[in-house]
Amino acid sequence: MPIIGVIPARGGSQRLPGKNIRPILGKPLVAYTIEAALEASTLARVIVSTDDDEIARISRDFGAEVVMRPKELASATAPIDDALRHVVDFLRENEGLSIEAVVSMQANNPVRKGGEIDDVVRRLIATPWATAVATAYKLSERPEWAKIVIDEQTMEIRPFMDAGTMYRMQDLRRLYLLDGATIAVPTEVLQKAAGDGRVHVYLGERIVIEVHDPMYAVEIDELEDVQLAEFYLARWPRTIAQRLHGGSAPLTPARS
Repeated sequence: MPIIGVIPARGGSQRLPGKNIRPILGKPLVAYTIEAALEASTLARVIVSTDDDEIARISRDFGAEVVMRPKELASATAPIDDALRHVVDFLRENEGLSIEAVVSMQANNPVRKGGEIDDVVRRLIATPWATAVATAYKLSERPEWAKIVIDEQTMEIRPFMDAGTMYRMQDLRRLYLLDGATIAVPTEVLQKAAGDGRVHVYLGERIVIEVHDPMYAVEIDELEDVQLAEFYLARWPRTIAQRLHGGSAPLTPARS
């Protein structure tokens, strides 16, 4: 059974209207993820799930297939896994195709490490007990040191966690944040979570992470995110060497 890549890219965006087709260094945002997915040797097909005709047109122009999803699966509150299941169900009902696993890749993550999609898929294949493999990055800021505002007028604060405990860096366990850039999940696990809208429940109970630099977790949600992504993309372009070496080649700043 094939492993497919799905790029959820709905048309509505409240904070940054039209973000998925917004030009980033002259190229539509969704195109960056499409191109990275098409380079992955482990994906049998690359499919964009959208409710928007313009996103669909641009996605096809850049080489992806498109499955149009119904409006009820494209609202701001619709769980992302519903869109993934919709693609799986569409392929089964229209092509009689059974899917082994789905690789979800966020359309608004344009800064992608060469070879990382294949790395995620291969880790899933090599770890049969894992219910999902997801990209993540190590947190540099600690919740143990954070404060919470208890009065919005005076801005008085209190410790977020136990005030009676001294937290030293060497005593703290490493924390990682799932960033959603790339997630591989077996179809069986994905389907079991149908109807359960809890965050990340569709990833199952035994999640393995593929750790990368926070640079690769930049999500385009605000205008300042666009500026940050363009900085990274202009300064550290994805090179042939990175693709040939599965992303292991060092990043070399572009000459100004």
